[in-house]
Amino acid sequence: MIAGKALFLALSAGIALTSCVGTTGSELFTFAAAAAGPEDAVAGQPLSFSTGRGYQVTLTRAKFHLGAVYLNKAIPISGAQATSCILPGIYVAQVTQGLDVDALSPALQPFPAPGEAIAAEAIAGEVWLTGGDVNAAEDSTVVLDVAGTAEKQGETFPFEGQLSIGANRLGPVNDPAQPGAHPICKERIVSPIPVNLDVRSGGSLLVRVDPRGLFRNVDFSELDQTSDNPKLYRFKDETDGQPNVNIYRALASREGTYELIWNESPR
Repeated sequence: MIAGKALFLALSAGIALTSCVGTTGSELFTFAAAAAGPEDAVAGQPLSFSTGRGYQVTLTRAKFHLGAVYLNKAIPISGAQATSCILPGIYVAQVTQGLDVDALSPALQPFPAPGEAIAAEAIAGEVWLTGGDVNAAEDSTVVLDVAGTAEKQGETFPFEGQLSIGANRLGPVNDPAQPGAHPICKERIVSPIPVNLDVRSGGSLLVRVDPRGLFRNVDFSELDQTSDNPKLYRFKDETDGQPNVNIYRALASREGTYELIWNESPR
């Protein structure tokens, strides 16, 4: 993961800062990290729920690609500001090896490599939805892959969709004097996710991903129908149209989709 080295240096700098201010010193340690779907999901079975728009949705596939996860000791500046996506000095934990998560299974799915941390309080988290360099304009990685059916007033909408975050998410430059005010990395970083975690050696990190929040404001009747036999509707991989805009916004929502949990013992 590009930027992992920079954040590792930020963690090291945090250790140096801690020792300089005369508080209890900390050392870098590794920890186990895993991700999972919601606790009430049943592995191997669809997930059914109702939405705020009155649809009964049954998900048969919901996979997320989590490129990285970070815990912070401060609230990052809003993504709308003209700041770097990497904020040295505030990171206390990082998991930099990506994972494809089956969000229909409550089982723990381990990240491919341990995370690194220092002992500290974390009050915000970040989930990076990227397959490589968070700053690269192009990234064809599918960060969300969903399929299922939605029903309302006797009408059924079988659907599927695969979303990425690449040049398709780059908006126009409204202020030529600030061409980098809204870099693509800000589209890929879900932040700040509210947490209150006491990160300590011997613990582990769990990222729960709940796909139900993605559909709370989606009007399935406005999806493009791509097939009659069998009947199929599709989310477009673009930021245009009510269903496409709302599922993409929910994917980057700081609340309702991602939950970061620090367990005091390894899992």
